[in-house]
Amino acid sequence: MKHILKEIKASKLESFKRDTEHNMEVVDTIEGITYINDSKSINAKLTAENINSIDAELVLILGGDDLKTDYSWFQFNNYYNIKTVIYYGRRLPEIKNIFSKHVMVIVIDGLENAFSVAKNRAIKDQVVLFSPACPSYDVFDNYINRGNKFKKLVSKIK
Repeated sequence: MKHILKEIKASKLESFKRDTEHNMEVVDTIEGITYINDSKSINAKLTAENINSIDAELVLILGGDDLKTDYSWFQFNNYYNIKTVIYYGRRLPEIKNIFSKHVMVIVIDGLENAFSVAKNRAIKDQVVLFSPACPSYDVFDNYINRGNKFKKLVSKIK
């Protein structure tokens, strides 16, 4: 597969190397689809930055316990590479308002269902990006447990 991550600025590169688990972590590539765990992105600013760092078509999974996240960061996205947004969470009207102007938004209940839909929608050479843009307190104790759940879901399809 082509290079997925665009060139990362030198300052960000050092932190990227130090702490990659749950932070733009490439979990696996299965049948040409790359699965990236970005569970550590607990706000829209981080998610938007990471969306823009990927040079591939995306199926994006967003959602979780939304503590009044400022979704205005998504106005700076390069929507050309987002093919589908799969959302589970409480602020559906705002997410639909932002994304449905540009891409298909699918609303689903829970991470497992969101993953299943993402897996079925993604095609070869695309990326399934799990970058919630929200804290994890809806179901998980923290972003680590949430990210581990995502990785477990990926390992089950191998």
